[in-house]
Amino acid sequence: MLKSLKSCIAIALCVAALSPSVFAQAQRPETDANDVTDVTIFLRRAANLPLDNIRIDPGSASSCNFFSTSAMDSDYARNFISRGSFSAYSPYGDASRDRGYGSSNLSGSHGGFSYSDRSHCSQSDYNFAAGRAVIRARDRTLTDAFALFDQKKYPEALALFQKSYNKLGDSIAALMIGRMYLLGLGTTPNTREALKWLNKAAEQPNPPRPLRFDPKAPERMDSATEASIVLAKIYLIGHDVEKNPATALKWYQKAASRAYVPAYKTVGDFYYYGHGVRKDVVRAQRNYKTAAETGFAPAQVAMAQILASGDDGVPANPKQALDWYYHAAKANHPDGLYALAVAYDTGQGVKADPKQALFYYKEAAVRGHPAAQNDIGTYFAKGDSILPKDEPIARKWFEVSARNGNPEAMYNLAVMLMTGQGGPVDRKGAWVWFTVAQMAGHPHAEAALKQQEPQMTTDEKSEAAAVLKPKLQAGS
Repeated sequence: MLKSLKSCIAIALCVAALSPSVFAQAQRPETDANDVTDVTIFLRRAANLPLDNIRIDPGSASSCNFFSTSAMDSDYARNFISRGSFSAYSPYGDASRDRGYGSSNLSGSHGGFSYSDRSHCSQSDYNFAAGRAVIRARDRTLTDAFALFDQKKYPEALALFQKSYNKLGDSIAALMIGRMYLLGLGTTPNTREALKWLNKAAEQPNPPRPLRFDPKAPERMDSATEASIVLAKIYLIGHDVEKNPATALKWYQKAASRAYVPAYKTVGDFYYYGHGVRKDVVRAQRNYKTAAETGFAPAQVAMAQILASGDDGVPANPKQALDWYYHAAKANHPDGLYALAVAYDTGQGVKADPKQALFYYKEAAVRGHPAAQNDIGTYFAKGDSILPKDEPIARKWFEVSARNGNPEAMYNLAVMLMTGQGGPVDRKGAWVWFTVAQMAGHPHAEAALKQQEPQMTTDEKSEAAAVLKPKLQAGS
């Protein structure tokens, strides 16, 4: 039990430390701060969902996952961690579709390659492109390099990627070489060398026909764009280089210039939070809007948050804000779903509808929204005509939400553990969660701890202190 509880508290403390301002504050009913015998029920919330998007987890800097790329990087830019796993292949990119080399403006068909506008290309351009296409079609160096990489034969793979680049100057090969030097795969880690190769990949000319953004496949990008994103992250966190937000922003803007829509969202974050640049909400909104109108859900949420109450230079427009939340909810974005839950729960901008509210709370909760998970717990804890009371299920939802860093859920779970609602009494666990809730800023947690202390045995206090001690020391 102690080991399980220690793991539980570690997760909660980690998330609480990273995300103290991510969750909306609840509209609390009038209660006695000393009364902790009932689970607190906070179902009414103000529709204000701030996202602190510029926050760095230094521990992620050396992670392989961190230096992979995904469209959802934008959604979690506050931690600068990619949710996806490292892929050996540039998503949707391969040598046969690379159009970013040379001076040719090509998109039709000629000599095994393609072009459209002869007025922009000389015959030598066509000859060069056609010859390169033939070499590419016959050459297996890049294919063999990826095969070796998949077999974890990294030194051999690195040599073949370098050979492939020497033959054709592929941005894909340069990207892979840069990644391998960055992560120390087949060679000793060498950020300076990684930067050299990533720059070679990222500085390929913009393609004449940018990739079209597909909301169902937002991670789609070419290898040059992917290199730009990796470079941006390196300078953003200062991975073996001096932190340089301005340089990071330059590379995000480069990715945006290649029509990589999620980069517009991150560029907007730089200006909205004034991270390394002068805060400029109007400019941030302009970038958010570009991505939002193309169908990128995180940008739709960002637009909604600005318009909900207005911001510097941007007037409030609650109706438009709700429309953007609807668009994000259609894409199953947790913040969009949660905002609609709040709207139907409180009747803000729509007719109050408890059934619709519960539906959206549930949809947001199952997609990992901590506040929604706590709200589902309160539904089960309280019970009504819509959802029958089920304390064991409520306790499970509170635990899930608490582990994800929600202060209300930490407190509610502690109450249930202390009183034995939904399961056995666990005074030690209650003490731990009340303490974490207090650290996360819950206003009633201190009073609850004072009330619980006389009920604790000396052994229980020692065991609870042992669970808390490692993390408290790490945070000090």
